[in-house]
Amino acid sequence: SSIEKLFEEFFFMTKNYDFASSTPWQPPADVYETGKDIIIKMAVSGLKPEDISVVFSDHILTVSGKRSDDSTHQKVCFYQVEIRYGYFERKIKIPKHIDANNIHATYENGFILITVPKADKAFNSTISIKITY
Repeated sequence: SSIEKLFEEFFFMTKNYDFASSTPWQPPADVYETGKDIIIKMAVSGLKPEDISVVFSDHILTVSGKRSDDSTHQKVCFYQVEIRYGYFERKIKIPKHIDANNIHATYENGFILITVPKADKAFNSTISIKITY
């Protein structure tokens, strides 16, 4: 019936549907401070460290990249879609004076952990941070 067809079209999306929105998604993050560092822990599962960019500029730490859907299914019916694919970008304002030359990032078990050492004076350049794993 036409109601059943409408139901199927609405609730069962095919693999051809564009799950990768043109608007970048934002991975969830925890930001906290210790006595000597500001720590950013961000959930980026399904990504390789080489697909993630971490840049610090003007007191803003930007983490960006792309999660690709490498699924091999030609046509499937989804019951629920929650995992975001495509480009992501997350900007986090770092409010304190920091030692940008010693920022480091590690990737493990789907999380990137960025350690931003605090300093006595401001840093006003742009720096790209290498991710280790």
